[in-house]
Amino acid sequence: MLILSVTLGAGLMLGLLLAAGRRHESVSLFQPAREDVYVPHEFQYKPQEVFLNTGGGAIHGWFFGVDKSAPTLLYIHGNADTIAQRLPVIKGYISRGLNVFIYDPHGYGKSGGAASKSNFVSDAFAAYQHLTEGRGIRPGSIILLGQSLGGVPALRIANSKPVAGLILEGTFTTVRQMARDRYPWLPIWLLASADFDNEREIRRLKIPVLIINGSEDLTIAPYHSQRLFDLAPEPREYVRIEGAGHTTMFEIAPDAYYGAITSFVQRTVRHTI
Repeated sequence: MLILSVTLGAGLMLGLLLAAGRRHESVSLFQPAREDVYVPHEFQYKPQEVFLNTGGGAIHGWFFGVDKSAPTLLYIHGNADTIAQRLPVIKGYISRGLNVFIYDPHGYGKSGGAASKSNFVSDAFAAYQHLTEGRGIRPGSIILLGQSLGGVPALRIANSKPVAGLILEGTFTTVRQMARDRYPWLPIWLLASADFDNEREIRRLKIPVLIINGSEDLTIAPYHSQRLFDLAPEPREYVRIEGAGHTTMFEIAPDAYYGAITSFVQRTVRHTI
């Protein structure tokens, strides 16, 4: 009887620890914002505003169309801020002749619903479907750009839908490794889920990939990008922007940052024609 009680107590404690760990993980992964700082007309670009009905609340996005024949960048942003905060970096893609579609996942900006792991991934697939079916854009002219946490759904799409190529910007290897980085003296990683495993996904990749990060990234350490590059099949490319942080690559070294991306897009899309 004593053994049974101890076993049940240990099981209950473990369950509570796992629940607390997953709750902390969700809070750490998703930091949705609602306030917009910028609006498109401040950058002299007027997008087509889009609301996609995905269930659980429509998601809001902007499509910046430069030219029908131009490659299209599907930009999947990270765990914080909104599409409005991404306008400064988006401006650079547009000025270099790329169409861009960017959206806010559930719980962010003008998008309805709540942020969650499943919504974060399914929203990216809805955005892809909007481009291919809603706008009739050829998959061979679409490049996925997964920024930070956005690398998770970008890799999922790249492994299941036709696209020309994939860009991973400041993306992590696994959630468990991020837990190790954040809590090096505590075994918190044992409570982390195995859901967002980019190491597993990148091994399966069959399209060209560009991995780019800043050398001074304090949010996701640069070794994560190096590890993903090491695991990625060919054709692959790795660019490190010296002196740049997690989201400042386009500011610190715009020529190197945009040059690497536009060169990759041009080579990759041309290859698929």
